[in-house]
Amino acid sequence: MFAPPRSLYVHVPFCRSKCAYCDFASAPLAEAPEGLAAALVDATLHRIDELVARFGPASGGFSTVYVGGGTPTVLPRPLFARLLEGLARRVVSPCEWTVEANPESLDREALAIMRGVGVSRISLGVQSLDDALLRDLSRPASAAVTEAALALAVEAGFSVSADLIAGLPRAGGLAGEAAWLLDRGVCHLSVYDLILEEGTPLSARAARGELALLSEDEALAERMRLESLLIARGFRRYEVSNYAPPEAESLHNLAYWRMDSYLGAGPGAVSTLVQGEVPGASLRLEEMRDPESYLRACSGEIANPATETPIAPRDAVFEALMMGYRTVFGPDHAAFRARFGCTPPELLPRSLAAWSSRLVPAASWPGARASWPGARPPVPRSADERALDGRGLDLLNRFLLDCLAELEERSPSCG
Repeated sequence: MFAPPRSLYVHVPFCRSKCAYCDFASAPLAEAPEGLAAALVDATLHRIDELVARFGPASGGFSTVYVGGGTPTVLPRPLFARLLEGLARRVVSPCEWTVEANPESLDREALAIMRGVGVSRISLGVQSLDDALLRDLSRPASAAVTEAALALAVEAGFSVSADLIAGLPRAGGLAGEAAWLLDRGVCHLSVYDLILEEGTPLSARAARGELALLSEDEALAERMRLESLLIARGFRRYEVSNYAPPEAESLHNLAYWRMDSYLGAGPGAVSTLVQGEVPGASLRLEEMRDPESYLRACSGEIANPATETPIAPRDAVFEALMMGYRTVFGPDHAAFRARFGCTPPELLPRSLAAWSSRLVPAASWPGARASWPGARPPVPRSADERALDGRGLDLLNRFLLDCLAELEERSPSCG
């Protein structure tokens, strides 16, 4: 029996144009065959019903929903409304409901549709406020367009999260851009290091030496300036790439990092169903990426629209460690023991001892989560629950490699 999923991710695989760094399951809407987007919205809503009938959620609906892409707000407004109204029948109240948007596709009509169905949060793809850098990234919006879209969203009463890409030189600096966004009402920041994905135009430019990148030392110094600014503004780095004031964290993303069950629908979406007491019984579903094949699968013309893969015991243990240690909350020892029969200190004594200088007492999970429908009750943190400090989060991959090496020497459960 899988733990009932309380969180839903919906993937809209369309955007205005393909960014130079992007390898997501998305394509320009203008290039899609006529009628594909409408058919895909209907198929995705039908697919959600299939997943709910099989896996849950309990108590009638989802308590966090995230509509991502691509760019959901690029959809024609009647179709955008059809998608959100369909989702509104599948949520409970209160619900943290996030929709991704890019500045050039966010207008008063889209905001009114979102407000009408109960969307509470907008994740705005800013990436930079340097117009020259935005052109290099093939981003269609300018800083002026971003400012106008942000003003509309804040005026309409939404909580706004903004995405920035780090690792590239910009005129105002990363901290300067963050300050500009906070001054205009942004209450959550996601700051991602640039990843040069193979096969993307930006990767090809870098290989030809045409792209200026910050050195490792420059990137670290920029990150430290950013964190100093955010701390002064009451924010904290609560996950490797995410910053918010306490109690303003993304509840949907916390469900991923806490290893709760969640469902995903739409081309390229992923579901993870977690079995709480039997190691190895967890299941991952990866939906087809190609929209036209996905439509055929949802209609029954071809096989299951998702590849279903059981998560092996050792993989399940490592995923739980990886997700927990990427946050300031660390792994939840009570949940970890219930699932695997041990705690991280019992499983990884050598690695945790070697990294003891970078491990600090774990923060309490956000209190708002305890009041969310279907959320676990708050559990007091034990004295031995640890999380990585800021520098440790910067070195997360090295830490996880040490954990994996020790894990490979042991049984995946230590009950």
